[in-house]
Amino acid sequence: MIIDPLIFQAKFPEACRPEQCRSRCCRFGVWTDAGEMKVILSNRELFLPYVRPEAIDPSTWFGDTEADRDCPSGIAVETRVVGDACAFFHPGHGCALQKGAIEAGLHEWQFKPRFCVMFPLVLSGGTLTVDEEMKSLWCMKEKNRTHPIVESVRKEVQFLFGNEMAKTLARSPQAR
Repeated sequence: MIIDPLIFQAKFPEACRPEQCRSRCCRFGVWTDAGEMKVILSNRELFLPYVRPEAIDPSTWFGDTEADRDCPSGIAVETRVVGDACAFFHPGHGCALQKGAIEAGLHEWQFKPRFCVMFPLVLSGGTLTVDEEMKSLWCMKEKNRTHPIVESVRKEVQFLFGNEMAKTLARSPQAR
């Protein structure tokens, strides 16, 4: 994986603040790995209590697929927008996948698609970079971007990529 130098210069709020943005990044759905989709569907009973009524049918959760070299399986699957938000978004508690994992006593990101966990970082063409396309989000507005991204998403990077990648990003002189 190549690390875009932009990561060492870009800023982000100290941490995600859903109370500020009402989880607007979750409204559009996301591309998830085909393997992640299978795990989600095989554990659907954990999430059903936390999805919105219009998304209660698991057949509405996923849509198109396409080849994607940034996905471990090589296949990306879209999470569908049901109503006005991602099938897994609930305005009362956020991500149904995260809520279901927590309520089951598991790690909060056990089932959450990695592209959701890593935001505002994105893996594109084998390069870890910053998603600069969602400028309308609270966290992506310049006035709210006050901390180095590598500090703001340290635990997410560690969860997704392991301790060595987290250390690599933290050691960069540009990250300070």
